[in-house]
Formats: sequence, structure tokens, C-alpha cells
Amino acid sequence: MVAFGRVWWMKPVVLIAALGVVLGGFVSYNYVHKPHQQKLLRTEALIKEERARHALQEDVAALLAQVEQYRKRLATEPDVSVLYREVVALAQQAGVQVTTIAQEPPQPLQQYTRLGVNLQFSASYHQLGTFIDYLERSPLFIHVDRLEAGDPFSGDQLSVKLGLSTLYLPPPADGKSG
Repeated sequence: MVAFGRVWWMKPVVLIAALGVVLGGFVSYNYVHKPHQQKLLRTEALIKEERARHALQEDVAALLAQVEQYRKRLATEPDVSVLYREVVALAQQAGVQVTTIAQEPPQPLQQYTRLGVNLQFSASYHQLGTFIDYLERSPLFIHVDRLEAGDPFSGDQLSVKLGLSTLYLPPPADGKSG
């Protein structure tokens, strides 16, 4: 009976201990584990946002570099003579015989100025192709606005009328490009 007597008074102790364990587990879960889990989820979300922001910054930097490359190909001043000099030099390299060249007045548009020239020349098909290739590969951006090739003057020489243009984009007010 002594053994039985010890058990009955231990029941409240076991019950209190069990309640303590349950209460401790509840407190531990709700006030330690759950806030830590939420903090971990917030941290993971912040890391994900930061990675996305970093990727966007890299994309923007790449696009700004590309814009700068395009800007470098534009005319450096709002003067048609920039285009005129480049076209004459490329025509000479291609062996094209320019008969007339006329500058168009600069045309201010929204944020840029269009600079244009019209030229007439005689050239063989090969020289014309070479000249167009030189125009496309020029460090200056040159757009072919119009190309008319007429009957040959003599032999294989074509009569060509060509309208070309480039753009002048003033530098940004803050001194930075893009």
C-alpha cells in the first residue's frame, strides 16, 4: 500500500508537469519558433527582392552602355558638314565618282536634329555595293533615306541618286549620357 499511496499524490505533480510541458511547448512555439520562422521568411523575401533589384541594376547598366555606344555613333555637332565629310570620304574609298552633293538644312525634331545630304554619282554595281557597305559600317550612324539607280551612263556605270541622313542628339543637361 505504500507504493499505491505514493502514486496518488504524484498524479497532481505529473499533471502539473504535463501542463508545464504543454504550456512551455505552446509558449515556445508561439513566442520563439513562429516569430523566428516569420523573420526567416521575411529575410528570404528580402534576399529575393535584393537579387531581383541587383539583376535590374545590371540590366540597366548594360542598357546604358548600349545607349552610350549608340550615342557615340551620332553626329557630334548639329552641323551637316559632319555628315558631308564622312560621306565624301567613304565615296572616295569606294571609288564612286560624286557629281553633285547638296546639304539639306538641319531639321530640328523632338529631341534631336536630323542632318541630311543628297548626292548624285556614277558607279558600277560593285562600287555601289561597296559604298553602301562602307556607309553601314561607318563609325557615324548614317541612314539611307532614298536610293534611285538609273540607266547606266556608259558601259556598266549607273546613275545613282542617294539621300542620306544622320542624327544629332544634344548631350544631356546634367553632363551624363543616357
